[in-house]
Amino acid sequence: MRIIGSGKTSGKEAVKNKWQEVWKRRSWNQSAAPRLQDLIQLDGYDSGAGVIPVGDWRDYTASIGKKLKLEDGMSIFEVGCGSGALLYSLSKQFDIQAGGVDYAKGLIEAARIALPTGNFEVREACDLDVEPQYDLVIANSVFHYFSLNYAKQVIDLMLAKARSKVVILEIPDIDYREQLELLRRDALGVEEYEEKYAGLPHTYYPREWFLNQLARDGCGDQIVNGFIPNYALCGMKATSSKYMRLMK
Repeated sequence: MRIIGSGKTSGKEAVKNKWQEVWKRRSWNQSAAPRLQDLIQLDGYDSGAGVIPVGDWRDYTASIGKKLKLEDGMSIFEVGCGSGALLYSLSKQFDIQAGGVDYAKGLIEAARIALPTGNFEVREACDLDVEPQYDLVIANSVFHYFSLNYAKQVIDLMLAKARSKVVILEIPDIDYREQLELLRRDALGVEEYEEKYAGLPHTYYPREWFLNQLARDGCGDQIVNGFIPNYALCGMKATSSKYMRLMK
């Protein structure tokens, strides 16, 4: 198995790096409540090849709802929720009970404003409280910040917290590492790219790594290509959905 990025780091050391400095600088300082566009930008989809327009984001969350057969009244918890852009968009499409954790206090404060009925905590993913349980536990575009050992810990906690499904979205596929980095470099320019990503490692995952979690966790597992509309980086990322065999 090929390991790229921060995969050699274990435990909490995986997130004790410059990424924390980046995300903890982001916050919502306006008197008005943030709009969806504001939340998307706060969550990092605001520059280079990573820009996602509001319409495409709404289509993305609508596709999530369709693929997962979401219904009104379901509860959804997001690990690494940031400002809550994903949950906010889903809440406009479904009557859901939302919750989430993120280590960036400013982003959690934005999520609390945007989704005042939700339950949001400043907490690292490895410290996730498995109670109360939610129907669906999701992580969107955060696993590239984790080492492989850290990711295993988080998956275990997500499975324990979920009543029925765990979904991990936007996983960088190791087979497309060069293409992903080239897209980001071309969108920003070499000098800006090198400055922006200096000391900011990404972990790229072999698809078989997630399939191996199937045997370890005893869950049904599906892996599909990413599906954010018109998103240049999307075709080189994967989505893993784990379905509990034994309902809690």
